[in-house]
Amino acid sequence: MKYLFTITIVGFMLMLSCQSNNKAENKETVQKLSKTSVTAKADDKTAEITLHPENPGMNPMEVNMSEATVKTGGNQEPTPEEKEKNLEKRRAKTAFNNGMQYYQQGEMDEAIKAFKNVLELDENNDKAYYNIGKIYAMQNQPDLALSYYQDAVKYNPTDSASLVGIGMVYFNKGDLQKANDYYNQAIQIAPKYALAYYNRGTVNGQLKNYQASLSDLDNAIKFEPNNDKSYMNRGLAYFYLNDRDKACIDWKKAAEMGNEEAKKAVSIYCTPKKPGENK
Repeated sequence: MKYLFTITIVGFMLMLSCQSNNKAENKETVQKLSKTSVTAKADDKTAEITLHPENPGMNPMEVNMSEATVKTGGNQEPTPEEKEKNLEKRRAKTAFNNGMQYYQQGEMDEAIKAFKNVLELDENNDKAYYNIGKIYAMQNQPDLALSYYQDAVKYNPTDSASLVGIGMVYFNKGDLQKANDYYNQAIQIAPKYALAYYNRGTVNGQLKNYQASLSDLDNAIKFEPNNDKSYMNRGLAYFYLNDRDKACIDWKKAAEMGNEEAKKAVSIYCTPKKPGENK
């Protein structure tokens, strides 16, 4: 999924990114005030496929599912029903771990099967819903992704990663206001979630709310200072606010970090003209 707001000056279009989920973020790919998936990190969760701006979606998080078993009163022997529930929990954990392994190996169809197996054993497992949604987003199946993200939020209303995922789906559908609604919800739940600020800042830039975009990108950089796309996009916000000096500072920073669009911006807007050159 990608997000962007662009500058078309001197025949040059700057592309930014908002972040999406996968191999170059094949879809948290929310970016074009640069475009990408995936997120400053969605590290507010465990046992999930991470959303990350640089590699939206291809960086699984540590598996850390609950080891809790069904308890009985006192030292009584578990009943047959309790034993069956404990067995299902163990099977669900094994299936979840299998899904993460398949994901890491790039076997997405097998990963989906494994996570769906988790849901057969544990229908309330929000992390399995989230991971399936993430993979469907990566496979460019937005309606399926949306359905699973929504189920994740249904079972866990504080799932900020799924809220960002839903926002990305709506962004790609062209519904920027609805995308921002979900980024707003994610930020309320996780006020240090850099990806949510980055994506909302990108959308605000596209909506020409440049001051709001600048504020969001300030926070994106505060909580994830190593994302070159945030500097690139903040430079655009400054540019549109007629502060070229600050725009160039950010573009030069992004260029030093390897951002190709920033290098072009620096060359066109931030390089002093030599004597005799046309302005």
